[in-house]
Amino acid sequence: MPPTPFTRPLVRLLEGKGFEVEGSFSGRAFDTWAPSKLVGGINEQRPNVGDLAAARAFAGRLRDGR
Repeated sequence: MPPTPFTRPLVRLLEGKGFEVEGSFSGRAFDTWAPSKLVGGINEQRPNVGDLAAARAFAGRLRDGR
């Protein structure tokens, strides 16, 4: 899977240093940064069971070389 726009700068930095990036994973999380702090935050229920399952599946694919 190609890097998401959020992770692309880190991927480019790592590749520039000679690392091979096999994939990337990102998930929503509870956020209280700047404007969202005014309303008490967003994504309060994150990460949830589905998010954690997706992270485990991603790690499993990396481990198995898929």
